[in-house]
Amino acid sequence: MLGILTAVNNAIEKFERLAVAWSIIIMAGVSIINVIGRNVFQHSFTWAEEITQFTIVWVTFIGLSYAARKGVHIRMTAIFDLLSLKWSRILMVIISLCTAALLFFLAWYGFQYTLKLYTIQRHTLGLQIPLYLIIMWVPIGFASAGIQYIHTAIMNITGHDLYISPTLKGVEAGVSQKI
Repeated sequence: MLGILTAVNNAIEKFERLAVAWSIIIMAGVSIINVIGRNVFQHSFTWAEEITQFTIVWVTFIGLSYAARKGVHIRMTAIFDLLSLKWSRILMVIISLCTAALLFFLAWYGFQYTLKLYTIQRHTLGLQIPLYLIIMWVPIGFASAGIQYIHTAIMNITGHDLYISPTLKGVEAGVSQKI
């Protein structure tokens, strides 16, 4: 069972990494093409703004989960530097569980909004893409990041080290640990 979960987790991480990388490449490419079209040919592409907005949504919400997985999100460590390892782990469990709860709450509202867009069959103006296909990544990103924070809390409860994320120990992240 653990092997299956590890394989699924690795596949999701690979998807997140590829989705964020390709979204940034697409965003840059479309923006460059639109600038050239506007300045050289005096013609702006109507679809360019929509594609750029879509990729910003993907980078933001798929990237949210990836940042939580890798522990590369913004964090303050001043309190951790003053606490013992035991209290740092307790604080990280509290922070992780509260953050996960907030992310699941936002995922629920994002899901409700996506469902509403699906129900009313709203489409984008230029490309006529169903809007729910773009917005559905908001609740997916929130929920996936929430799972990463739950994972971090579990690792801090069951492990012996301080974990900033499922893949990053406190020492590796520059958080000092006193015993």
